Amino acid sequence: MNKYILIAIITLIFSKAYTQDVAILDAYKDSIISYSTEMVNSNDDKRKVELSNKISHIVFYITEQEKSINYDLSDLRLVKVLTSEDKKFRIFTWVIPFTDRTYAYKGITQSYNQYKKEFVSFKLTDKADRLGFAQNKTLDIKKWYGAYYYKIIDTKRGSKKFYTLLGWRGISRTVQSKIIEVVTVKSKGNITFGYNIFDIRNYEYFGKGNRSSKRLIFKFSTQGNMYLNYDYQTIIISSKSKSKSSYKKKKNYKTGFNAQSGPDKAKVKTKSIKDNMIVMDRLVPTSPQMKEFYEFYYPESNIIDALLWQKSKWKYYSDIDARNKTDVKENSDKKIEYNLVPK
Repeated sequence: MNKYILIAIITLIFSKAYTQDVAILDAYKDSIISYSTEMVNSNDDKRKVELSNKISHIVFYITEQEKSINYDLSDLRLVKVLTSEDKKFRIFTWVIPFTDRTYAYKGITQSYNQYKKEFVSFKLTDKADRLGFAQNKTLDIKKWYGAYYYKIIDTKRGSKKFYTLLGWRGISRTVQSKIIEVVTVKSKGNITFGYNIFDIRNYEYFGKGNRSSKRLIFKFSTQGNMYLNYDYQTIIISSKSKSKSSYKKKKNYKTGFNAQSGPDKAKVKTKSIKDNMIVMDRLVPTSPQMKEFYEFYYPESNIIDALLWQKSKWKYYSDIDARNKTDVKENSDKKIEYNLVPK
C-alpha cells in the first residue's frame, strides 16, 4: 500500500475518533450546564447537593480524557473553568447556594505530571471555616480555602511557575470576600495553595509591615461590590531628587557681613509604568470605630490600588493613576455572576 494512502487512512481514523470524543464531551458539557442551572434555581437543598455531585462526576470524567486540557469550556457559566497559558494547570470551581444563604464550595483541578507525561485530577475539599488565620497558611487539596475563581494569571520566578487566581467567597449574610490565591504545581502534579509572593508592606487594609501573607482575603459588606481584576493600567510614581543642601555666601555691602541663602528646593521627578496589573477598589470602614467589622466595609469612591508583578513579587502600589478608570468604574458597577445569593 502506498505510504501516503496509509498516512491518509490513519489520519482519517484518528480524525473520526477525535470527532467522536468531542461529540461526547459536548454532550457532557450540556449536562453540566443543565445541572448547574437547576442547582442554582432549586429551592431544595438536598436536590442541590445531588446535582452538585453529578457535576463533580462529569467534570472528573472530562479531566481524565486525553488532551481534554485543550477542550474549550469557556461557555460554561455557573461552573467556572480557568486554564493556564502554558496548558499545565486547569481548575473548575462552583458554588452551592443553600436556601439559608450559606454556601458550599466545590472544585476539581487538572495538572500535569512531568514524570508520567500525563494529567492528573484532584477533588478539592473546602476547610476554610477551620483554618483560623488562613491568610498565612500553605494549603493542599484536602485543606482548601474554598472560592469561586474567575481569573488566572501566569507568572514565573526563574524556572518556578505560579498561577495567581482571583476569586469570590460568600462568608455570611452580611459579609462577602474577594480573594487573591496562589497555586503551585509540583513535578508529580500535586497542588499547593498559598505562597509568599506579596510585597504589601504599605497596604493599610492588611496592616502595615505585613510580610508573611500567602494569599490575600478582602472582606467587605454584601451590600457593596468590590472591583478586583487584571487590567492594563498606568502607575504614576513621584519621587524627590536627592540633592545636598547648598548655601551660597552673599556679602551685604552695607553691613559688611556675609549672609547665607536658604537650601535649594528638592526637585520632584515622576515616571509612569504602563503594564497589566491586579487592580482593586480600596476598602474602608464607614467610620474608624467600625474597623475590622467587615459588614461595614465598602469600596472607597474613585480610589484604585494595584499589585504589579515586579522582581518576582506582587508589589503593592497605592492610589494609582488608573488611566482606564472609566472602564474600572463601569465594570465594578456590574452585577457579578459569581455572587450566587439566593433571591
